[in-house]
Amino acid sequence: MNNIILLISLVLTQVLGDIWLSRGMKEFGGANLFDPSGFVALIAHLFTNPWIWLGVATLVVSLLLYYVAVSRLDLSFVMPIHASSYVFNALLAWLILAEQVTFIRWMAALTITVGVFIVSISENPPTSKPITSALEHRTKSWFKRSMFFLLPLSFSLPKIWLFAVIIAFADGFGDIFNAKGMKQIGAVKLGSLPEMLQIGQKIITNHWIIQGITCQTLSFLSFVSALSWADISFVRPATALTYVISLLGAYFILKERIELGRLIGIVVVGIGILIITLDPSMSL
Repeated sequence: MNNIILLISLVLTQVLGDIWLSRGMKEFGGANLFDPSGFVALIAHLFTNPWIWLGVATLVVSLLLYYVAVSRLDLSFVMPIHASSYVFNALLAWLILAEQVTFIRWMAALTITVGVFIVSISENPPTSKPITSALEHRTKSWFKRSMFFLLPLSFSLPKIWLFAVIIAFADGFGDIFNAKGMKQIGAVKLGSLPEMLQIGQKIITNHWIIQGITCQTLSFLSFVSALSWADISFVRPATALTYVISLLGAYFILKERIELGRLIGIVVVGIGILIITLDPSMSL
């Protein structure tokens, strides 16, 4: 029950943080990370807009909940559950931001939700498995280098996919590094103030978590730039490649076992991700 409450809180804070950020960036106009003057204006807006501050504060809470979640549970279980934020993003974007959520986006969100449900009822196998085959070694090596091989290709893509690729790789590797760091620290449980401060010190000094936060800072800047010229109900699903990267990392880097039920759920989530590519606005 505690883990269920934890995951629900994680999803809700992620969604609300996204909504507040989108609200703040709609007041800014188009942003371009690759234009120095635009980058300076973007940073100034991030530091002065109250909606951005509210969004960042909410996402910081979400990040802390994520640290607790991956310290207790497999990343390959947490990430698909986290993907349920898509349907809530679409719903709140429609209710709060008055965005026009297309039928294709609703279908993608609902398909992802079905995949999340399948993952949530799957068994939770032991978290470690030996990597023995030469194929797995080669795949793991490819995965570590894939960011650098694929990044040049992104510059020939439409603008939304350029940002989606940057966000997905930065956020995906950030998830993996953070999870690896939290596995080293161990399961986080509520305790006395000195105990919590000690855990906090371990978190902010762990080199894997420092790398994870660096990656997710890049992801955040790219994400808010995308929100300045596109709807949250469109941007968030467009970056869903993050889940593929995170789950590959869970298998090959964190050495988690992914049993059949969980794998089926992940595949269904992937189908939902593919549906969103049918939206005509993906050509932006």
